Amino acid sequence: MKIRFESITKTYGDVIANNNVSFTIESGSIHAIIGENGAGKSTLVKMLAGQVTPENGSIYVDDHVVTEYSSKFSINLGIGLLGQDPMDFSNLTVLESFAVGHRDYTKFSGMSGIRKELNDFNLKYGFNIDIDRVINQLSIGERQQLELMRLLSNGARVIVLDEPNSGLSLEQKETVFNALKSLTTEGYTVILVSHKLEDVIDHASSVSIMRSGRLIDTLEMPQQPETLIALMFGQQTEGYNPPLTFNTSGSIINIENVPNIDSSLMKLNSEEIVGVAGLQGSYVDNFMRDLFFEKENLFVLDGNVINKKLISYVPADRLEKGLFPDLNIIEHYALSLFPNTGILDWRDMNLVASELIAEYGIKGTPSSLARELSGGNQQRLMLSMLSKDMDIVLLEQPTRGLDLASAEFIWDKLIAYKTNRSLTMFSSYDVDEIYEYSDHILCFYGHDLLLSCKKRDITKDKLIHTMSGDVHNHD
Repeated sequence: MKIRFESITKTYGDVIANNNVSFTIESGSIHAIIGENGAGKSTLVKMLAGQVTPENGSIYVDDHVVTEYSSKFSINLGIGLLGQDPMDFSNLTVLESFAVGHRDYTKFSGMSGIRKELNDFNLKYGFNIDIDRVINQLSIGERQQLELMRLLSNGARVIVLDEPNSGLSLEQKETVFNALKSLTTEGYTVILVSHKLEDVIDHASSVSIMRSGRLIDTLEMPQQPETLIALMFGQQTEGYNPPLTFNTSGSIINIENVPNIDSSLMKLNSEEIVGVAGLQGSYVDNFMRDLFFEKENLFVLDGNVINKKLISYVPADRLEKGLFPDLNIIEHYALSLFPNTGILDWRDMNLVASELIAEYGIKGTPSSLARELSGGNQQRLMLSMLSKDMDIVLLEQPTRGLDLASAEFIWDKLIAYKTNRSLTMFSSYDVDEIYEYSDHILCFYGHDLLLSCKKRDITKDKLIHTMSGDVHNHD
């Protein structure tokens, strides 16, 4: 099946996810769509899968325009989406889960027919899934293989993989890609959305590069990594270092006992802002959470272990993990700033809330529920809940999804905090944000910490290549 995107535009409020995107994916190819986080890749393929409706433009399947955007319609067209989280039933066996999730169970002659098809898929594509095992006993790779078999059994002719390889071993990944290459020889079309350049270089026959919602180019593969990186991130910035005042006289903070990370790379100066860089799907996704929750991890300042009660964690998922959706602003302050004071004077709390709302520019009242606030105001609320007595603050994606004004406000506050705390650490997929606001940079590729250095000792160009796994060039 040939897929054509024509003048596709999609916005979410003031954010332009896709801006007049047009390109063609040929039948029988593995076509990669790449770009940094927020480039618009996932929005585009979710339209193809019927999960999102474009505001302008059209999608064509074999030169026939898509007339309805729904999952059912896309499945009937032969579009199958395989994401990071397989759609299965963890308490059922492989055989049972496959049967329950099948859209046309009547095509089989009972469970014996399903068993035969699963065995045929195993044999044809080199899978080795025990049909009688319970799903929760399978690896992520085996579950994704099962999901691929389900898509094929349901009649998919276009397989869309949206960041499918997180958590897969090298052997599992090779098994999946060998199956996909075999499918293309039978006329299937594979669309691969990925941050991982090695997957694109090793397996894609063509690639479309997106940046900030726009299509930058569509190229035939192979291409050099430097070419793709330059197109993904825009104009290179070799040698550029924006002026920052670096602290060199503060005490040393050691972060110890972090699994699989050399402790010598985790020696940081106090009163610094430490940026943790990496692409989505790398250990950056979970690094801050693990630092905060893993009991073995220790922050050591001048030989003394910092009390865990003096470490704050601000998660990226504001409503799910950072706030209570159905509590109001006053109640959040009562829990975070006055947790052990016993009886509270709600008149005093109302005054405190009003002062913090004004100081942080929160567009709401003391009685506003967290879920009623915009993303930017939820983030302002979380920052305002931080105790001034905290030694260390860990922030995940602190400006995720925020408009420019809100992002600038957040950074004004974090920079102001800098001299009041021992250490501020933040993670971000945005290389510009990392490079602009960090004193010290940690950079992950996959689960490996490849770089730990002062910002002044690295160019943005080198940081980009390190994030992308291209560590042999631009030294």
